[in-house]
Amino acid sequence: MKRWFVVNTKSKNEDRAANNLSSGGIEVLAPKLKLKKYKEGKFIYVIEQMFPGYIFAKFHPVDDFHLIKYTRGVKTIVHFGSKIVPVKDEMIAFIRDRLEEGVATLEKKRFAKGEKILVKDGPFKGISGIFEKELEGKDRVMILLDSVKFSVSVEIDGELIENT
Repeated sequence: MKRWFVVNTKSKNEDRAANNLSSGGIEVLAPKLKLKKYKEGKFIYVIEQMFPGYIFAKFHPVDDFHLIKYTRGVKTIVHFGSKIVPVKDEMIAFIRDRLEEGVATLEKKRFAKGEKILVKDGPFKGISGIFEKELEGKDRVMILLDSVKFSVSVEIDGELIENT
């Protein structure tokens, strides 16, 4: 009986391994994430592997073992001791339900008014503050920055802050 297993791929070879396994008639799931990152003073969207170095493959553990293990791009089948352990179908369904054309988008973080935050990037990097409010129709938030002598309210992109 075919079951889902986790396959460890060679570094940066998730797509290669997935394509090669698919060509061999193996059902594969190699989920990706769409992320908003702050790079060189601006935000960009990037698509990255959801599980870097790992993909899921549905195969028969005895009949297909050799095919999987020796496919280009594959490092090994994840195992514990000498036993490969299947992934529950519910877990694969859970991941698939969050994908659109193989890519999931993370929901933006929600903060509560008065919650302590830390600016993780940008010109205010490393400064702590207090979350004030989300600004309507924007990806921006209002925060109150703490300083030794004064406090100031600033508008900043919500992706630049995290909980402390």
